[in-house]
Amino acid sequence: MDPVILLGGFSAFHSLYPFLCTPSMVLLEPERHTLTIYPSEILEGALYQGSASQASDYRIIKNLHITHVVNATANCPDAFPNMLCYLQLRLSDDAQQDLVEALPLASRFINTALKAEPAGRVLVHCSMGRSRSSALTLAFLMEHQRWSLLHALRWLKERRACTAPNVNFLRQLLTYEEQLNLQTTAPPNLVVGGCLHVRICT
Repeated sequence: MDPVILLGGFSAFHSLYPFLCTPSMVLLEPERHTLTIYPSEILEGALYQGSASQASDYRIIKNLHITHVVNATANCPDAFPNMLCYLQLRLSDDAQQDLVEALPLASRFINTALKAEPAGRVLVHCSMGRSRSSALTLAFLMEHQRWSLLHALRWLKERRACTAPNVNFLRQLLTYEEQLNLQTTAPPNLVVGGCLHVRICT
């Protein structure tokens, strides 16, 4: 992992994320396992991506001030239906799953939440927060940030290292990119941050 320099130092970080700070030193492996792992922040103070277990952790939801949730799992129930606004898509992480309806639906849901008054905060999750949730987050970044798929992938990978949409989803995202009339990501290779290499064969 590359070192990260925090602008403003610890005091600035603590003012934004006090729930991620501890007064004690965490040195041993068993101590690290007691820490709460939070979803990845994709857009500051607005869009987050994580796992089903994180989406069902009330402390995480409360600390991040989440108001809306995109649930991309096939069988995980919405954890707090009386508190939060949910979009449940029931997607499978396989080569047969069609995203033609899910991509614009999730993108519209996220954008509506972020543009609301007051602005909402959105958590996009699947089971592990790697494939299905990544595809939906990428669709939003492409449509509403007007980024190419390659640019969106690089951005997401830098903020969530485990990002790994399956090849079926990448193919459909390439089609979505064309539909949005964005600068096309040249197939067959997508290289993200020098780490993720996907070859798409047609």
